[in-house]
Amino acid sequence: MNSLAVITRANFLPLTVVIVSAGLAASFYAYRVFNPIDAALVLTGALLTHAAVNVFNNYFDYRSRIDERTTKTPFSGGVDILVEGKMTPSFAFAVGLLCLLGASVIGAYFLAEKFYPLFPILVYGLLAICLYTPVLSRVHALSEIVAGSGFGFMGLGAYVTQTGVIDGTGISVFVPVTILVALLLFLNEFPDAEADKMSGRRHVVILLGKKRSAWLYVAGLAATYASILLAVVSGVAPLAVLVSFVTTPIAYKAGRIALKNYGQIPGLVPALALNVIVILSTILLTAVGFLIGVYV
Repeated sequence: MNSLAVITRANFLPLTVVIVSAGLAASFYAYRVFNPIDAALVLTGALLTHAAVNVFNNYFDYRSRIDERTTKTPFSGGVDILVEGKMTPSFAFAVGLLCLLGASVIGAYFLAEKFYPLFPILVYGLLAICLYTPVLSRVHALSEIVAGSGFGFMGLGAYVTQTGVIDGTGISVFVPVTILVALLLFLNEFPDAEADKMSGRRHVVILLGKKRSAWLYVAGLAATYASILLAVVSGVAPLAVLVSFVTTPIAYKAGRIALKNYGQIPGLVPALALNVIVILSTILLTAVGFLIGVYV
């Protein structure tokens, strides 16, 4: 069981919980709808999807030997379970397929109920899962976009399973989640940049260099809060979602550390930790804000 937790990167799965929670909270705010069975199913499907992504990423990184070259931190560099022979690659691949199969069954259930607009969201997710590590991560500057939008669509998909529509409120979940998850991957790429480049990847940190990428990270944090503020000003999200701005001091500190220590891994690790806190807390507080907006 411990090996399964490692290969699926179970410690990263709370990200899925808060993203789905934000989508469900937004749907309840906008339409006062909540189907607990569908909510449980979409959360289960999202967790299986995230687990499949993590397993396939570990599998293909092992095949390309990236995991042998990366400097491991608690937030980046992958895991050594395959490199150390504690699990066979074929078993890991089978775990990923089973997770994907389970998610597909749940996806088929929702398609039978709400084919459009769920169909393009689910197709995008399937392609991202299957092609991300072996293909899409090697396309210039595409890694962060695919990862961010994939999880953004997870939040939007949770919203659609309850409401059956894509509208401004659903987009107000999609945009900040997309930016934040892109930033999660983006900052985690700093320690792995040299190993990734040797393996043929072409993400933004490699293309821009670490110094300019650090400034881009700060700009991304600012864009996150700007998107939330814009959603409130445009009337598609309640004023209460501004509670998510509580995380701005943590984001500021993460940005300062990144700008100062972009070139040294030990000095950057605190920023990686703060980045995770910012992302999880901001999305969770956005969900709380939508729920408060129902009653205020």
